[in-house]
Amino acid sequence: SFQRSFRLPEGVNADKIDASFTKGILTVKLPKTAEAQKAEKKITVKAA
Repeated sequence: SFQRSFRLPEGVNADKIDASFTKGILTVKLPKTAEAQKAEKKITVKAA
């Protein structure tokens, strides 16, 4: 068996974390809290 642990970053809604294991691939979804979503900053990328 394999075990891994890590600290959650700030702004993660721990009550809505979802994990699935399909065909040998572990997928973990860490949704942001409403406050963290509001704090997002979009950056425009300029063409060279």
